[in-house]
Amino acid sequence: MKRGEVEKGCLDYMKSILLSNNNICYVCSIEDDELIKQMFQNAKPNPELSKFPDFICAEGFIEHFEVTSSHSNRNGSTMKREQDKLHKEAEMKENALKAEMNETPCYEGKTITTDTWHSKHTYDDFCLSFKRSWQHHIESLDKYTGNKNIGIFMIQYNDSALCLDVIYPDVKTEIYYGDLLKRPDYGGYRLTHDSNMLEYIYQFKDKIQFVAFFNNDCFHGKRCEIICVENIPEILKIVKGKYRFHCAMIGTAHTLQTLSVSLSAGSVSWAMSI
Repeated sequence: MKRGEVEKGCLDYMKSILLSNNNICYVCSIEDDELIKQMFQNAKPNPELSKFPDFICAEGFIEHFEVTSSHSNRNGSTMKREQDKLHKEAEMKENALKAEMNETPCYEGKTITTDTWHSKHTYDDFCLSFKRSWQHHIESLDKYTGNKNIGIFMIQYNDSALCLDVIYPDVKTEIYYGDLLKRPDYGGYRLTHDSNMLEYIYQFKDKIQFVAFFNNDCFHGKRCEIICVENIPEILKIVKGKYRFHCAMIGTAHTLQTLSVSLSAGSVSWAMSI
């Protein structure tokens, strides 16, 4: 992708959800809700693509960054390296199949799948990635000399690994509870339910006014949440100590299909909760 396309894609998706009157703003006033919609509607890409922030509007700025639950080091995330290796293997198989099809056309078709399980996804790695990225962008914000009256951090999570669990302490295990212990309808990660990260974000209430979180989850469905940072204590009254998060085992498969001398390829991810 060209520089700026991921950021714009995230902004456009959240803008479309806001314009559909879908209630994704949490602990926000009516005035906050209108301000957020106005900022997303009017935000323009920073003409200096490599500079902070990603988007500028009359009210302030919107800055985008991505977080991961994959273990990361100076070489990047484990998942990204595993996916790069998978794509190289798939490309080699595709080239070999192209050569074979050119030499001996096959009219019945062939299918070749290259797949891998991704290792080292944890909630702790997610928190570490979140805090590292957040701190890096706070440092950029401190150096920024433009309009920062209203700041929005727009955070995107793409891994689809984090799952939500409800904690029910002190319940007896030898009796039935009907639907009282039913899991939430949305089983993917929700920032609004993560008291640990909410408490971290609240420390920066004087620097960042809103956090827009986009969970680009291919298993549980996409979900957007926009939080008013100064009102985070109101969320904590409801969610603190109630939820926990774990990571499912996830994988990626690259499938190549042939018919005569034409080829088509695609990638898909899958998960197994553990």
